[in-house]
Amino acid sequence: MDNILFLHGWGGNENSFAPILPFFKSKYNCICVSMPREPNTPPSGHPSTSEGTSFVWALEDYANFVFNKLDKGITHIVAHSFGARVATLLVTQHPERFGKLILTGPAGIRPRFKFWRWLRIRLHKWKILKSKGSADYRTLSLNGKITFQNIIKRDLSQEISRITQSSLIIWGTRDKAIKKYQIYRWTKLNTYTTMKIYKGAGHFCFLDEPARFIVDTEEFLNA
Repeated sequence: MDNILFLHGWGGNENSFAPILPFFKSKYNCICVSMPREPNTPPSGHPSTSEGTSFVWALEDYANFVFNKLDKGITHIVAHSFGARVATLLVTQHPERFGKLILTGPAGIRPRFKFWRWLRIRLHKWKILKSKGSADYRTLSLNGKITFQNIIKRDLSQEISRITQSSLIIWGTRDKAIKKYQIYRWTKLNTYTTMKIYKGAGHFCFLDEPARFIVDTEEFLNA
């Protein structure tokens, strides 16, 4: 029985894929990992302290965290949003351990520069504009916020170009988190990637159209 690793988006957990898991569990050995928003274990090389302390992690720390939980054998990956960032590092660091990739709403391509967005950030830093950030961001500790910034500022274009596994990107036309140009940029960087567009679906294609997502994923894995 083949392995499938499910990697959730930022703020999610191992239950994020619950609606589609029953099908895949009937045919595959499914590995679901909850990646921490507030890591309480030190990154590699960091001196250990008391349990419960929040640490600053880089993307590599998340990749190592997941890799240490894998079973032996070739593993396919289904990843959403932030999970696609982790998947990208996993398959480029350990290409011999992974099979096909199914990425939905994948993050990793840096957004285009926009003057008004830049100005808003500048004003915030000058304390002229007092923006508190998103609800998810506000609930994080200081270390959690630094970790989050480490993640979203990381551009993975070079790593994406080195992926050798066959990849399928599934993207919804109403996805407000990942833009169309970012998806096309991904497919241009990596010629092993194909794409399916779900008209009317949002950032969570596997929840908006679970039946279609299952069919497309299964066909891709069996091709």
